[in-house]
Amino acid sequence: MIVRLALCAVAALVLAPAGVRAADLDPHVPADTESYVSINVKQILSSSIFKKYGRDTTREAIKELELNGLFEELGFDPFKHLDRIQLASPTTTDTDRGLAIVSGTFDTNKIKKKVESLANDNENSAKIHKVKVGTGSQTVYELNLSGQDQPVFVAVVDNKTLLASPGKDYVVGALRQARLKKKAVLKNKAFQAVLEKLDPKQGIALAILGSSIGKSKLLEMLPEGIRGALAGIDVLGGGLSFGTEIKFDLVVSTKATRDATTLRDALNKGVRLAQVGLAFLGSDRKELSLLGEVLNTVRVGGRGKVVAISAKLTADVLDDLKKND
Repeated sequence: MIVRLALCAVAALVLAPAGVRAADLDPHVPADTESYVSINVKQILSSSIFKKYGRDTTREAIKELELNGLFEELGFDPFKHLDRIQLASPTTTDTDRGLAIVSGTFDTNKIKKKVESLANDNENSAKIHKVKVGTGSQTVYELNLSGQDQPVFVAVVDNKTLLASPGKDYVVGALRQARLKKKAVLKNKAFQAVLEKLDPKQGIALAILGSSIGKSKLLEMLPEGIRGALAGIDVLGGGLSFGTEIKFDLVVSTKATRDATTLRDALNKGVRLAQVGLAFLGSDRKELSLLGEVLNTVRVGGRGKVVAISAKLTADVLDDLKKND
């Protein structure tokens, strides 16, 4: 689901309220949210480690995707005009649930002109809907992207906010919810409490209910022991911080002390097994060498029902890899 929402966010941009205080939820966040990721693009782009190691690669990727012309047409520079992306979804396997909230600075007239041009050239690629919001109306764009089996619905709220979702009802619901100018209230109060403790200034912040993890197909790739340990998770939260290095911190709350003990043991064994495997494969490949360096920094701790996991990637490691290219 998060991957699909990420595609929705990209869709909004290629068509095309930044930072909020801790404890404030964006008014567009859906009430049924139980999985949440916030990507503080502005913070990541301004970090010294991204400027040194990621900026040129990112620019090249945009160039290879042939997005420069489109961005120029829309008057949009992701390195200057993109602030934050939030991805929110409920616990479900349905593919049309959830919302992407994109914050930044957008030329609404150029976006409107581009979509109208797409609709006029091919009505199957873009459609324009008018929906009732309060006493007025709001435009919602329906886009059919190449390679996707269902449309993406996008609304330009104003020159600071775009909404995107594979479900039209999520976009319309978010517009109507924000129109009330009230604090976002989630159905799951415990999960809302977790979200309100996330640091919006962190490069990447996330919170996920254990029940959401259990529905992920990625679990099938994990060893049975770790899958069993993950089944005991109640909620997890944390993320990545970008500065002179990249730091990863995650805190997991489990249903019982026994579950936390099982998870800590499984993670420690998993890290050791991965280290042995990498040593067996050798360090000739830079990707494996990088993974090995990160694994050496992994720390698993916590007590009671809480499991704490941390790791980091330093500039020194990246410098060494760059020298070996």
